[in-house]
Amino acid sequence: MRQLKNLIREIERKDMPQVRGKDTPELLRILADNGIAYRRGEVAVDRLKPTQENGIPSKVDAIASSITRGETLHPIVVSQGGWILDGHHRWLAVKKTGGNSIECIIIGLPKLDALRMFSKAADEVS
Repeated sequence: MRQLKNLIREIERKDMPQVRGKDTPELLRILADNGIAYRRGEVAVDRLKPTQENGIPSKVDAIASSITRGETLHPIVVSQGGWILDGHHRWLAVKKTGGNSIECIIIGLPKLDALRMFSKAADEVS
């Protein structure tokens, strides 16, 4: 029998919640409307954990190039405990460029509850 932590890391990218950067304010409104606590802050990249493993190398390279040009990234979204819900490619690009931290929106829920809530919020934003 598989352990739950292994199952959650096997979520396909297409099944992960996706929120475009311009929709971040709407996501925050939905979280607030549903009484879900969140905060923004810089988090060390080595303290974050992926919930998916199938990143697209060309996308990571493109984001890494934008970082080296000095472009600002939209924050990634993480749960309690540092599980990445949205922003895996941005996180990988920051790691690739040698960055130490990344701006995050930290949802005040454990990983599985946050994935459920974030999926619901992403559906409302889309």
